[in-house]
Amino acid sequence: MAAFESWKALSLARTRSRTSSISSAKAEALPPPVLQSPTTPRRNKGYPGLRSTPSSRPGTSDGQTLGADHSRTRSVSDYVPDPVAVPKPRNIAVSSAGAPFEITESPTSMHREEYLGPQRRLSKSVARPLTPPQPTIQIERSHEDEPAAKRPKLEIFNARSISTGEPRSYEAIRILGQGTFSKVYLAVRQVDNDRKDNVDYMQDSTNMAGVRARSRRLVAVKVVEHGPAGGADAERIEVGLKREVDLLKSIQHPSLVHLKAFGNDDNARALLVMNYCPGGDLFEVASKHHEVLTPSLVRRVFSELVSAVRYLHQKYIVHRDIKLENVLLNIPVRVHSDVSNWQTLDRAVVTLTDLGLSRRIPEPPESPLLTTRCGSEDYAAPEILMGQPYDGRQTDAWALGVLLYALMEGRLPFDPLPGARGDPAVLRARTPHRIARCEWAWYKYGDEDGEWDPVKGAEFEGAHECVAGLLKRNTRRRPLAEIRELPWVKDGIQVDGGLRWVEEEL
Repeated sequence: MAAFESWKALSLARTRSRTSSISSAKAEALPPPVLQSPTTPRRNKGYPGLRSTPSSRPGTSDGQTLGADHSRTRSVSDYVPDPVAVPKPRNIAVSSAGAPFEITESPTSMHREEYLGPQRRLSKSVARPLTPPQPTIQIERSHEDEPAAKRPKLEIFNARSISTGEPRSYEAIRILGQGTFSKVYLAVRQVDNDRKDNVDYMQDSTNMAGVRARSRRLVAVKVVEHGPAGGADAERIEVGLKREVDLLKSIQHPSLVHLKAFGNDDNARALLVMNYCPGGDLFEVASKHHEVLTPSLVRRVFSELVSAVRYLHQKYIVHRDIKLENVLLNIPVRVHSDVSNWQTLDRAVVTLTDLGLSRRIPEPPESPLLTTRCGSEDYAAPEILMGQPYDGRQTDAWALGVLLYALMEGRLPFDPLPGARGDPAVLRARTPHRIARCEWAWYKYGDEDGEWDPVKGAEFEGAHECVAGLLKRNTRRRPLAEIRELPWVKDGIQVDGGLRWVEEEL
């Protein structure tokens, strides 16, 4: 970790040189990147095509809803279900057991989850910085549509390849996202004249051939500042960054985020070079382009995610933050028509990102149970909400069940059904009760009683078996090893020799 130690030394030098008169506003720190979940700046939105509840709460920006009552700001709390009392709606992000937390109101319409830092007592609630690769670019928009005044000054980043240790240079194209102590750039790798091509990297791909060509040199570069002048927050950033880099270096799977290079510059900034995913995240796609989520594509996406999460679990790593926002598409929606068969496509279709809440669990015979409650309430398993020790492999499996249901139905399983009568705030407040009791129903593919309708869901029969097996109490929940062997999942990827990486680096 010579590069990391060099970054640390530069950080300490700059920290000591700062004066102590920094204002309190600047001294407030954003949490370390390792705690982040990669999302774009908060945008209210919803899945189209579903009926709204009779009323909605103020504060939305576009009036769209995901079942009208789904709030992306909900996060895991210390809530313990009570059969009588109805808890107040709240937005709680939790850290270690016993740590103080905030409770805030959240609007009923769908929007991206806010950063967990305020509840960890690290900063004010501000727009979240992003972890690359980030789909903040509109899926159908070309770079030429952006005002010239907003384009950042071109910058060159130098880092060393993780695989070979050789130096690499990357030229910034544009900013994908930014926060208080980090920025994410879309960049292109610089190559020798004899390896240059005629690809216009300033333009988005318009066909599959363009996606393949651009994947060879396009990257997402996460630039991390050294943090505030001293104090606990600077130490958190340093420790968090080292842990993130170490974890990323230890994994290699076509459907997991890929750390390609790492380094630091003369300004004491750490540089993380990762694969770029031009298709946006599943939240974006499911919100604006739900019609493209065909049974074939959903099957392929879920099969890849099961494979990726199983890979982590086999290395005794649990993700703990699986959700739509953390799954990125490697192929833009506008190029989907070029794919004739999703099951036989040789390259990874999705990338599971944000290992900020991931951690290693002890190997047998030690207990794998965890106690830290973290992540998003919408994807949290009952045992987490009830404050019980949990097996992160089981809770990851639950979250995959929630995600698959959302891809199928265009809503989350424990939100009030579209058109449900009653006060939206009260209906939403009962979501933790429904999760704790595993009370959910089918809507788009259900009968009048909310039971699975085999006629309506004929094309999703295999997916129904997966959801039904995953959204159960932990004592009856099917492990991913069993889910992986179901025909609908096992045959979801039909590629001889296994999946290839989406990028072919020069």
